[in-house]
Amino acid sequence: MDLIDLFCGGGGSSRGFHLMGFKTICAIDQVPSCIITYNKNFGNVAMSADISNLRSEIILEKAKKKPFVVTASPPCEPFTLANENRIANPFDRLFDDQIGRLTIDAIRLIGDLDPEFFVIENVKGILDGEGKKLLAEEIESLGLGKPFFTIINAERFGVPSYRTRVLITNFKINFPNLKPVSLFQAINDLPDVNYPHEFDDHITSTLNEKHMKKIPNLPAGEGLVYYRGAKTEMRNYIRLKFEDPAPVIMGKSRYVHPTEDRLLTPREHARLMSFPDEHKFYGTLEEKYDMIGEAVPPLITKSIAAQLIKMS
Repeated sequence: MDLIDLFCGGGGSSRGFHLMGFKTICAIDQVPSCIITYNKNFGNVAMSADISNLRSEIILEKAKKKPFVVTASPPCEPFTLANENRIANPFDRLFDDQIGRLTIDAIRLIGDLDPEFFVIENVKGILDGEGKKLLAEEIESLGLGKPFFTIINAERFGVPSYRTRVLITNFKINFPNLKPVSLFQAINDLPDVNYPHEFDDHITSTLNEKHMKKIPNLPAGEGLVYYRGAKTEMRNYIRLKFEDPAPVIMGKSRYVHPTEDRLLTPREHARLMSFPDEHKFYGTLEEKYDMIGEAVPPLITKSIAAQLIKMS
């Protein structure tokens, strides 16, 4: 079954589909490290393009055929409560904000590509106010049918981190209710970072001297840095607890190991997002952290792919 992935990032969404036998025929992003990472993992199918002015004909020329499913994970910054500068009006967030409008552009492309199924992933804040109504009207105006808006929790799919998202689809999602996977279960078998090993991306990032001095006294569950979001105070550099799933992994989030005075490695972040170890990341250390934190956890799309197989 053929897949087109818009805003493909480092390939989290696609990885879940590939685990169920799907094949990507085209993927789109603009971040060079994401394009390289995607193509290294899935073959030379990703291309760099600006979705705001991309035509479906260009995508189909690359894909060579019509897709069975189109997935899209547009940027969430205009909609997330972690953004202190989030625009108040839902219409302006979706239609006037240059980044927010990329969601509308993705819907336009999905309408033109006319897949059997589509999956759009974003933060649930995109539905705030009239957001849900505006999105439904846009989707229906393109002949894509009445959309389903499903709020999901990643930990219910077996992802070892908490993550609440909305999936906008043209089919009803039946999601599992798995027992949460703890941090210990997710990363305990990885080798010590201080000794030679063969794991890709299992190297820790360094902190400035000020923060390094504070880490030994950082209690579990507390953060080194606090900052304002749209409605609440946010934390970063949180010391994790082995017995729980990790907090939400975001692009700029960094976490402190439960028992070692260091940051988690990109590979540990990837484990917490349910990436299999064979998925490799390319770029600088910071680019790897970012693309992992901005990904769709593969176990979510693996579950969706399994459902689509049964429906087809």
